[in-house]
Amino acid sequence: MSKNTVLITSAVFSNYGIYSAQERIKQTLETAKSARKYIPDATLILIDNSKIDVQKEDGPEFEELIDTVDYYIDNSDDPDIQHFHNSVSNYDIGKNCMECIGLYKALSYMSTDKDIMKDINESNRIFKLSGRYLVTDNFDISKFDNENTRDKYVFKKAQPGWIQGIDVNTLLQTRLWSFTPGLLQPTIDLFQNIIGNMFETLNQGKYIDVEHSMVKFLPKDRLVELDTVGLQGNIAPNGQPIVD
Repeated sequence: MSKNTVLITSAVFSNYGIYSAQERIKQTLETAKSARKYIPDATLILIDNSKIDVQKEDGPEFEELIDTVDYYIDNSDDPDIQHFHNSVSNYDIGKNCMECIGLYKALSYMSTDKDIMKDINESNRIFKLSGRYLVTDNFDISKFDNENTRDKYVFKKAQPGWIQGIDVNTLLQTRLWSFTPGLLQPTIDLFQNIIGNMFETLNQGKYIDVEHSMVKFLPKDRLVELDTVGLQGNIAPNGQPIVD
C-alpha cells in the first residue's frame, strides 16, 4: 500500500469565525479521523496556528486529537502568528496571512526534521487538508496519484475570482490539495513568494488571499485540476456548507 503525508492546518483557538475553541477541536478531530479513513497509510501532521491559549488546553478531545495525529507542530508562540491574533481584527486578512505564514514556517521546520523527512520521502504525495473539513466518499486517491500527476500539484479546478484590482481573475481552493515530496522545497519557496506579495499588496491598500495567490504564483506546467476533490464542511465566517 502506498504511503502518504497529510498536513492538517488549524487554529483551534482563534478570534476569527463563528466557532468556539471546543467546536473547532471536535471538528478538527473529525478531520483527522476522516483522513485516516480515506487517505491510504497516512502520516498525519497537525499544524496549529492557535492563540497562546492552546497551551493551557488539557481537555480529553484535544488530547485525543493530539493522539490521533503522528506529529504536532504548535505555532502558538510564534510572534508573527501572535501579531495577527492580537492586532488584526479583519477575518480575511488575519486568516489568510496566518495560514500562509504558519504553513511556510511548518514546511521549513519539517524540511530539517530527520524523522518527519523520512516519512515524507517514503510518501507518494503530501496532502494539505484544512482542519474542520472532512474527506468524503467522493475522495479518489487515484485522481491525485497517477502518471499524469507525477511532480505536479493537484487542486480542485480553478473558479472565478472575486477580488477587484489585482492581476488574477481566478482562484484555486486550498481546503484540499496535494503535491509530491520532490516539490517540498519549491512549495516552501512558493509560500515565501505568496507572503511577500500578500504584504506588499496590503501595504498598497489592496487585498489578495491565498486562493488567488496560488493562481498568481503556482507554475502552470506543474498544475493538475480536478472537478471534485472529495471534501465537505462549513466555512468559518458564517457556517455556510461547502462541498468540493
